[in-house]
Amino acid sequence: MENIEELKEALCDVRRAHRIIYSYQARMLDLIKFISAKLNYTRIEGATKYFSNDIRKGRREFAPLQIFENMWAWDFIYPYLMEYYIGEKKEENGDWIALSIIQYSDTGYFEMEGASHTKIDSFASEENSASKLLFIIEKKPQEVKNSVWDIKNIVMDKEYASKNFKFSVVNKNGCRQGLYSFPIERFIDEKSSLQALQEFLDFCKNNDIVDWKNVLIRY
Repeated sequence: MENIEELKEALCDVRRAHRIIYSYQARMLDLIKFISAKLNYTRIEGATKYFSNDIRKGRREFAPLQIFENMWAWDFIYPYLMEYYIGEKKEENGDWIALSIIQYSDTGYFEMEGASHTKIDSFASEENSASKLLFIIEKKPQEVKNSVWDIKNIVMDKEYASKNFKFSVVNKNGCRQGLYSFPIERFIDEKSSLQALQEFLDFCKNNDIVDWKNVLIRY
């Protein structure tokens, strides 16, 4: 009987966790839309799931999703590590500016050398991990035909994914990339979100990536 009661309590925690994740992800979607609008991007272009695979489509109409032996439970948890591709704009001088925001709901895997994706006890503890956003922006001159982004390697790089990473600027094949990281708690309300966003705009300007002349932040 004791084991049944323990299981009932654990399942109550599962229900509570799902509702917390729903509220968290609803807030994250609102935040991404808010940032996109403030930077004068008309819409979010798309999103990509990282860390684990998408759940693949099946061929049968009555079984539209593939479930198979040894698939990762992480495959079901989409917002654990997600890229929002905000889009790209062409500047007056012909440069193309592309922007993505990466949502790391938990950096625990990236804080530990040798951590295994599917062994959560190998991750750093929740207290020694973080939830963060990584802004990735690229300036591509008009004469450069193809983007040099290797976005997956950036997102999964333990240096950039770590809670201790702050910012970096990289020049590659004529393009200039800027990476800037914020703990999600920096976006607790509208005022703090605008302050963080201004910090990112200053970083872009000071590092010759883009001068957001048409973006006015008031807080």
